[in-house]
Amino acid sequence: MQFTHATGRFMPTRWTLVLRANAASPEGRAALSDLCAAYYQPVFVFLRRQGFDEDAARDHAHSFFSHLLQRGFPGPDPERGRFRSYLLGAVKYFVSGLQTHARRAKRGGGMVHESLDAEVDGSPALMIGDPTVTPMVEAFDREWAVEVMNRAVAALAAEHLNGREGQFEALRPWLMGDEVASHAVTARALGMSEGAVKVAVHRLRKRFRELLRHEIAQTLDEHENVEDELRYLCSVHG
Repeated sequence: MQFTHATGRFMPTRWTLVLRANAASPEGRAALSDLCAAYYQPVFVFLRRQGFDEDAARDHAHSFFSHLLQRGFPGPDPERGRFRSYLLGAVKYFVSGLQTHARRAKRGGGMVHESLDAEVDGSPALMIGDPTVTPMVEAFDREWAVEVMNRAVAALAAEHLNGREGQFEALRPWLMGDEVASHAVTARALGMSEGAVKVAVHRLRKRFRELLRHEIAQTLDEHENVEDELRYLCSVHG
């Protein structure tokens, strides 16, 4: 859950809304739609890693999310955990279905449409939780981390509109560990004192981490630890 100072109440995250309200409800469906739109890129990259060309990967990604949104969520289940794990399990099963259909087509057999809710060896397919880290999982998680950080940067940039864009662009490299100019050089470029630049960098980094935590929280159930997820995503981001 996340606390909002405006109301003084704890508000559910988008993923918690899906889990608790169920994606078949208006609130849950809107939350799931937001999450799918936000995390399209990791699924697209995963499909590319599976060998699909760019056009096919985009078509399959659209089909995957369209099906996910049309059918809604199977039902509220607090044990499903984080959206990242759920989405990876779902897309792995989706790819498995594509490969099965392709093999049947080559043999001249008919296409059989399988539900994303089908069970594999008695376990729900969408609850895939492979503890073994594979290159494909690492690639998916790395792309997920990039997307989380990009969204936090975009939110931070939106807070620096109306004449503060230049300052933000000058200080932005300090956020991601990019090669940066010295504080003195940046101070001269911005017409600020070196001390003021150091304070501005500190505040920008602090706000960036707040926005990162907020974005990460949207993909977690209320029982999941945001700091643990943040540390993990920073580690895979490299």
